Amino acid sequence: MAWKVIIVLMLALAMAASAVAGQTCYRSDAEHGEIEFSGVAEDNLVRGDFQEFEVRVCLDNDELSSAHIEVEVQTGSASVGIRQGDEALLGEEMFFAERYPTATWTSRTIEPDNDAYRAEGELELRGVSAPQAVRLRLARDGDTLRLSGEAEIFRMEFEVGVGEFADTEFVKDRVELEFDLELVPDSQSD
Repeated sequence: MAWKVIIVLMLALAMAASAVAGQTCYRSDAEHGEIEFSGVAEDNLVRGDFQEFEVRVCLDNDELSSAHIEVEVQTGSASVGIRQGDEALLGEEMFFAERYPTATWTSRTIEPDNDAYRAEGELELRGVSAPQAVRLRLARDGDTLRLSGEAEIFRMEFEVGVGEFADTEFVKDRVELEFDLELVPDSQSD
């Protein structure tokens, strides 16, 4: 009886491996794209970007609904282009980049949504994990594959903003994230 269970498990593992093996994997980073954010502080629009990140996308035949996406952002690379703003953003009351050097997002499901796709995934930021939806678009132009999209993140859900920054009248809770990435073949997927 035990040998039947072992055979079934081996077959299941082989099927799972062949499904992943059929996918093509791509990667992107700050050399191949951008991840930008914007929010409102003291009634002023503040824009910034992440200067260090890695994205990995595996999918079948350029079909986004088949994709698995992993994103890792170095929180210490966030910049709004002003020294004082950068110091506050990276400090203990916001990203606390020294203690939480990375933020990650991993897709769970991706489904068509009008002219784009809606990806449901898990965002881990500042030690807090929570569901996070992302709107995606995938386009091929010759040999170039581009992934773009946006997300609306509520920073307080991830404890980004304590102390004086917990006041959502001072720094609004909603942060808009936008990205545009050129996907290049991932040599690690061979």
